[in-house]
Amino acid sequence: MKAAALEKYTVRDVLEYRGSPQLHHSVSDNSTIETALSLMHVHDIVSLPVFSSGGYTFVDIVSVYDLRDYIIKSKGLETEVEFQLLSGRSSGNPTVLQDTVAQVVQSRKHASQEVSAQMPLAQLAQLFATYHQHRVLVTGYDAPRDATLQVPDCGRKRGASIDSGCSSASVHSDYAGQAAVCGLTQYDLVRFIQHHNHELGTILDAPVLSVAKMHASLRPAAPNHLPHVTVRDSALHALRLLCDTHTSALPVVDVDGRLITEIAGTSLRALCTGNIGLLGKPVLAYMFGLRLPVDSPYIVHENFTLSQVMAGLLRMNCRRAWLVDREERPIAVISLTDVLNHFL
Repeated sequence: MKAAALEKYTVRDVLEYRGSPQLHHSVSDNSTIETALSLMHVHDIVSLPVFSSGGYTFVDIVSVYDLRDYIIKSKGLETEVEFQLLSGRSSGNPTVLQDTVAQVVQSRKHASQEVSAQMPLAQLAQLFATYHQHRVLVTGYDAPRDATLQVPDCGRKRGASIDSGCSSASVHSDYAGQAAVCGLTQYDLVRFIQHHNHELGTILDAPVLSVAKMHASLRPAAPNHLPHVTVRDSALHALRLLCDTHTSALPVVDVDGRLITEIAGTSLRALCTGNIGLLGKPVLAYMFGLRLPVDSPYIVHENFTLSQVMAGLLRMNCRRAWLVDREERPIAVISLTDVLNHFL
């Protein structure tokens, strides 16, 4: 790693810094996509451990991005969207939301990555960067015997990790005393690195432009090359663009290209059979229809440093920062993956 001070740490150190394992919500592999989305929405999480229908065998982890890609690529989605837009009601036909989580898991190219609690931190960061996954499984970690397994509060607390915590076999009484199977997120790792910022030296002074993920054809004078959607574009178009560009969010801009808000794949968590028609509406109408907050996203400018960006991401519980020019037009994005990549 560029930051030699981090080379002495392992995955176990990140787990111990995060705190005692907490019970994470899970789904059965025969649960519907709609059930999984609803659970993610209620508890403001972006991934769920999947167990076999018997409830004891761990299968994989499924994320909202897996569900997004599966939904957007499904046949018949556009037909149902158009029907609901015209009629204002569901067609009554089965939709992609009635497909099972097992079908989603089977459709993916890569399974969730497993790592050992003894893995060096540098290798963990490399895994996140290579597979573009926000979570990995951790094996060989014994949860403290006095750890209290509790369901996390639905409200996200300032300073708390986004979607962290463990999916543990010990949540089943039959498995008490066995080693927990935990999940670590990119956010957990960034929090750990920030906690040790006093050891990192000048690497934190890197300008934001050296960290930002800039589109291949992007130049500061031509911000429209950054993948984006306008207020006139439909939510379905936006989600397809997210899928095609393999990104988690896109900037939503006004007619002058100024940043208004962002649309993320996580918005699908509020989707259900009765409101699929909202996908055919403009992005802002879609977000209002799902009662999603249309907040100003976290923005940074060219004079920001990596240290400032990391502090802002954690303080505001964000997954990304948007780099804007003097006219507030988005020209690049800094994701958690970009932050971790900078330390490799």
